[in-house]
Amino acid sequence: MNHARVVAPAPLTYLLATLLVVAGPVVGLAQRRPHAAFIPPASYPEHTRNPTLRYEPGGKPGTFRGLDGQWHPVQIAGWLPDRVYLNESGNYYRAFSPEEMTAFVLSGTDTVVTLAGVAPGKLGHLPTAFGQQLFRGGGLQLVDVTDPVTSLFSVFIKPHKLFIRQNADGWVLLPKERAPLQQLLLALLADDPALVAQLRAKRVGRWQVPRLLAQYADFRTTQFLQTAAQPRP
Repeated sequence: MNHARVVAPAPLTYLLATLLVVAGPVVGLAQRRPHAAFIPPASYPEHTRNPTLRYEPGGKPGTFRGLDGQWHPVQIAGWLPDRVYLNESGNYYRAFSPEEMTAFVLSGTDTVVTLAGVAPGKLGHLPTAFGQQLFRGGGLQLVDVTDPVTSLFSVFIKPHKLFIRQNADGWVLLPKERAPLQQLLLALLADDPALVAQLRAKRVGRWQVPRLLAQYADFRTTQFLQTAAQPRP
């Protein structure tokens, strides 16, 4: 007599072990990558390769804005919150810190800006950091500082830190909890009655903030155009 074979579900320990085998190389590489790539030239042996250099055969064209406010063409071979790899030609790229520039643009699309003057501890161990600009308009700027992958958990869920500022004010870390986020947005968007009504009716999550900022920028633009169209006395 043939008996139907029942396949038992894989034990949880087996599944975790398989997951670790698959993700292990990724996590290991991230953990071996140092956070600080900016080592003074005199701090390493003379005949040792400069640790701030990186070989990369496939950089992309971009521009960076120096501390003097001028934009310069450059090749970019990737970036992290604490560094960006730049060169003018060839395959060797040097690591530059956020303290050495105010922004860079990769391939004419992604804008990355330097966050400085942030409250201590909000950027982790970094005093300044690079962050990808998610929105800019209506006097508001939203930037995402994504920490590098350093654990199995962060392989699947990237630890994003979202910062916002209004005009030339300081950067503020966007709260993850909805109640504090609502209070912050009510203060920033207080002059838009429609948005204030939306925020009071229902709390929103961080993923909805870019949409709200775009709506606020449209309100500010409409307000400006209406004021400019009024006849002068």
